[in-house]
Amino acid sequence: MKVAIPSEMACIGSIQEGILPLDTYVAAVEMEGLATLAVEGQVLYLNGPKVSALKAGETRRVVRPEGKVPDPVTGSDVGYHYTDIGTIKIVTVEQDHATAMVLSSCQGILKGDVVLPFNPKPAVEFGGDLSSDTTVVPENGLASSILLGKDDLRELSAGSICFLGLGSHDGVKPGDRLVVFRPYPDFNSKDMIAAKPGSDATYPSFGLWSYRFTVNSLLRQRKLPPQILGDIIVLEAGDRTSTGKIVNSLSEIHIGDLIVKK
Repeated sequence: MKVAIPSEMACIGSIQEGILPLDTYVAAVEMEGLATLAVEGQVLYLNGPKVSALKAGETRRVVRPEGKVPDPVTGSDVGYHYTDIGTIKIVTVEQDHATAMVLSSCQGILKGDVVLPFNPKPAVEFGGDLSSDTTVVPENGLASSILLGKDDLRELSAGSICFLGLGSHDGVKPGDRLVVFRPYPDFNSKDMIAAKPGSDATYPSFGLWSYRFTVNSLLRQRKLPPQILGDIIVLEAGDRTSTGKIVNSLSEIHIGDLIVKK
């Protein structure tokens, strides 16, 4: 299974532990005053304390800070979300500014976007099995949760990109399969009303209060396996977080759903 091709990998985004420095940034776009965004083929002007270290002909990537990301389970901050915006080619370099051409854009490039070194991301493939409703979750497996959906999507399904609370520090690498699961909710006695006989039934309701009490007590202590929701393949692993793509969804997947390395 080809999970993601290089052109898709160039636009997945990431969560960084800290704020990336503005050593080089977009200072202006071509035809400013008439346009505010730059796309393929247009010219950019770069500034920053390290702009003079750029070299004509080299390729750089452009990212944009979007905000601080909390862990939906614990509430603690995990890092800063950066969107991949595009790639640029440096054309000329002066002491205090540089000129660049946009090679590709995931979305329009804007003044203030951050310019970083470019390292091509290879395609990601997966050749193993995928989960079913009866897949068993490892009891002591490496586990965390889905932190964020790309473009801030809250409801995810097959094809969605998401950000995960596991990284290379945890032994996670591109191509790894993570099973998505969710514990069943606590027993709700109101659910039992759904099977109550209608008033026109030809037999009387089983009205033993002690029996119903016993059944409800047992169901409150029930032991169930988690609900299997699907599979995520890791596309890129940072130190403490990673980016993945949902390749199999048995049910709608939510931010905060749990993941375990399979």
